[in-house]
Amino acid sequence: MADEDKMNVLEEENRKLREDNEKLMDIVVQMRVTLNRLVLRYVTEEG
Repeated sequence: MADEDKMNVLEEENRKLREDNEKLMDIVVQMRVTLNRLVLRYVTEEG
């Protein structure tokens, strides 16, 4: 495999990893929002 082919494969893998990372970060943000809502509801009901 030529160096250029290897570089193209690595760039494609890097692009996919970046996309996966973006999706995971979106999930983390949504989980944080959900957790904050649950904590707020728990604190409100306890108070």
